[in-house]
Amino acid sequence: MMSGSEPPPCDLVVIARDTFGQIITRITSHRHLVGAMHTARCVLRLKRDAVCVEVHSAESFSSDYQGLPLVAISREDLPMEQIR
Repeated sequence: MMSGSEPPPCDLVVIARDTFGQIITRITSHRHLVGAMHTARCVLRLKRDAVCVEVHSAESFSSDYQGLPLVAISREDLPMEQIR
């Protein structure tokens, strides 16, 4: 149960991009930004061809998400033991 002081979760989208900048994974997150960032790090660890992940406010399904992300994480941002 959420307390009255917590804002409700908003729809965020976690995007994984390959070396060409193409979207290879798109996951809708109904969590807060911190939860979406956790999902983004997991995607980056598990998706071998992903070089970066981004968290955006949800747009249309066909969006290429070219605007600035709320958060961007690259492979270099992960500790080496987390990269397989």
